[in-house]
Amino acid sequence: MDESAVPEDWKYANVTPIYKKGNRCSAENYHPVSLTSQIGKIFESVIRDEIVKHLEKNLLINKSQHGFRKGRSCLTNLLSFLDTVTGYVDSGSAVDVIFLDFAKAFDNVPHRRLILKLESHSITGLVGK
Repeated sequence: MDESAVPEDWKYANVTPIYKKGNRCSAENYHPVSLTSQIGKIFESVIRDEIVKHLEKNLLINKSQHGFRKGRSCLTNLLSFLDTVTGYVDSGSAVDVIFLDFAKAFDNVPHRRLILKLESHSITGLVGK
């Protein structure tokens, strides 16, 4: 961690294609699952927990954020949404809902933009410091 580098052997993975849907002969209907180093996953979890703790402590993450937070999930997000929409409908208000699919959005996050976002939240420097 002091070197801010991932050991080479932690970067290797056994990748297995998992079928999603559609024609089984088409590669686009599979998604890869990588089996990686367990110690690497532990470090990843520790770092994630520290980042989330920093964001929550400094009020840098909105309370409506459900992903990556303890006690919150897709289910709690949907229940919160349903409660809000039901409240509007019960009060006689019209409700329009638009659903967007961001499934591949995170595959395209520019690395430099992510670094700048981390820096804007005071997450900088060596991991081990």
